[in-house]
Amino acid sequence: MQTYTVVGLLLDVDCTELIIAAVLPGPVAEQIEVLATSEDDFTRWAEEFHAPTPDAAAALAYDYCRTSLDEG
Repeated sequence: MQTYTVVGLLLDVDCTELIIAAVLPGPVAEQIEVLATSEDDFTRWAEEFHAPTPDAAAALAYDYCRTSLDEG
């Protein structure tokens, strides 16, 4: 298991929809800088996951957004 940081965009009208831009090795979510510009209809997003592979971390991110954020 390794820590991966998943970076992407959440659709503003449905916060359970995540578009993944990158999966980075290591716990770097706190180091990601939010830019001054913004994308229409999207919110920037980064979260850390413990997984055996980058693909598994991406799958965990999708599951997290579809369940945790939908409930919150």
